[in-house]
Amino acid sequence: MANKVVPAQPVSPFEFELYEDPDHLRTVMASSNQSTHRIDPAKMKLRHRIGRGPFGDVWLATHHQSTEDYEEYHEVAVKMLPPLKEEHMRLVLDKFDGLFSKCRGVESVCFLHGISVMNGKICIVMKFYEGSIGDKMALLKGGKLSLPDVLRYGIELAQGIAELHAKEILVLNLKPCSFLLNENDQAILGDIGIPYLLFGIPLPSSDMPWTLGTPNYMAPEQWQPEIRGPISFETDSWGFGCSIVEMLTGVLPWCGKSTEEIYGSVVRKQEKPHIPEGLPPPVENILLGCFEYDLRSRPLMTDILRVFKSSQNAVFVDGGWTGFSSKTIPEKSSGAGYTEWFLSKDHLQVGDMVQSRRPPNSCRPENMNVPEGTVVGLERNPDRDGFVLVSVHGIHDPLRLPVSTLEKVSFGLAAGRLGTPEGGKQ
Repeated sequence: MANKVVPAQPVSPFEFELYEDPDHLRTVMASSNQSTHRIDPAKMKLRHRIGRGPFGDVWLATHHQSTEDYEEYHEVAVKMLPPLKEEHMRLVLDKFDGLFSKCRGVESVCFLHGISVMNGKICIVMKFYEGSIGDKMALLKGGKLSLPDVLRYGIELAQGIAELHAKEILVLNLKPCSFLLNENDQAILGDIGIPYLLFGIPLPSSDMPWTLGTPNYMAPEQWQPEIRGPISFETDSWGFGCSIVEMLTGVLPWCGKSTEEIYGSVVRKQEKPHIPEGLPPPVENILLGCFEYDLRSRPLMTDILRVFKSSQNAVFVDGGWTGFSSKTIPEKSSGAGYTEWFLSKDHLQVGDMVQSRRPPNSCRPENMNVPEGTVVGLERNPDRDGFVLVSVHGIHDPLRLPVSTLEKVSFGLAAGRLGTPEGGKQ
């Protein structure tokens, strides 16, 4: 079956430089249309299992690479996915092609060697890292990291996640044990894109559990996304927030609760993980934002990155934090009922179709003041505190309205920044 799934059609080859680590650069031959990241299973030797998670087992393995000029053996980690039907294997392999090309060269993302099919199972082959942030926490008293370490790791991870988001890739499985550490103690994202690869793929046995992530770190919309979705970039903000809280406290979010109980807390009761006291105000505030039930009200990863960078040099003096390089973001916009991050996502331009925002948790049309209009003028920078001129049918003069009261309209629907489960935009 594996031979049917993995295509190999060699054509005219070309040379390229393969970069694996700072001390290892070599020239490799590849063809212009051959999937060079499809690894021959005969070149792989599984040694022993080193981990198990909701998306399969992790094995330590040896990858044998050879040409006329060199012969090498690499120690690698292999993520072995659950067994799938052949047609579903083809779909996952095709999706991995796009994922592989987008992840190459992204900072703070684990190095992917490629993909293979072994023992009838898809195996994602990646560089082996000695440990993770989760491993490091397990060795510390109280199982928690210092604030400077959390901010440093958080910046490195947020940079990688933001770059993946720019390429329309969602991680969806952020957690300390998947945050790998390289030889320089830098945080590296592991488990990249596996929920994305398996999304919509039925498992062979209906008795096998399936979730779009790890329950303790899952956002409300990750539970039955066809009902509460769509999945979006802000979905990763929830998982990132859970991870940061765990790194600060040493306590697993929803520790001791079953999957059903976590579902009840997160989805039904709309509860939030407990954020420790005594954090710099911008850090506390951004974490509060990560746990907004409405994903549109959560900060994007670029917002998180900015706050973490601004707080990295903060010093606790006389009962308070000082040394921020940028102003604190207020938790709520005055009087609007929307978070700062909700309002910052619409950047209006002349010609945009807009309508009045509905009050939070309301979907009744009678609550709208402006059914629909066209932006005909901007006052200075059209940010969340600015004003725009809106031409409304039936009214002679344009209306001067605060940007915070308006949202874009596209083909009669409010246009947000929500991504589809495949990582695109809706």
